[in-house]
Amino acid sequence: MAAGEAARADFARHWQAEFPGEPAPRMELGSVRAMERELERCRRHLRRLQRALAEERFKVGYLESALARAPPP
Repeated sequence: MAAGEAARADFARHWQAEFPGEPAPRMELGSVRAMERELERCRRHLRRLQRALAEERFKVGYLESALARAPPP
């Protein structure tokens, strides 16, 4: 088994342990450089998701507060 295949199998095994029943995402793990690129891509995606989550939390908090202050219908 090539190093990339072994790394993909190891990742899939860990993924299944964390997310049973969910297929592991396809990632390029064939070399250190490929893994570094995947890491950077994942970090960028995580930053976007964290920003989106912060925006949604702000909207929820604002709307809950506004509704709490609103006069009853």
